[in-house]
Amino acid sequence: MKNTASKLTLIASVLALAFAFAAPVARAADDDAAKAEKKKKKMEADLKKYDKNANGKIDADEDAVRKSDMAKAKAAKDAKKNK
Repeated sequence: MKNTASKLTLIASVLALAFAFAAPVARAADDDAAKAEKKKKKMEADLKKYDKNANGKIDADEDAVRKSDMAKAKAAKDAKKNK
């Protein structure tokens, strides 16, 4: 009887460890998918906003405008944060 109880304890311990390691991995995969979706939406919004010649990509001059807008937004956010 003691041998069976030991085996059950060992199996329960192994399963508990497996679930303990599997949960963060599953959560990380969800986070990665959410980040990828957010990045995709941001890229689509940037393309719609900054692609002035409608060629389907951000050219160097369009990227310069985008970076300038990002710098202005960051400066405004920092100014608001430091008030």
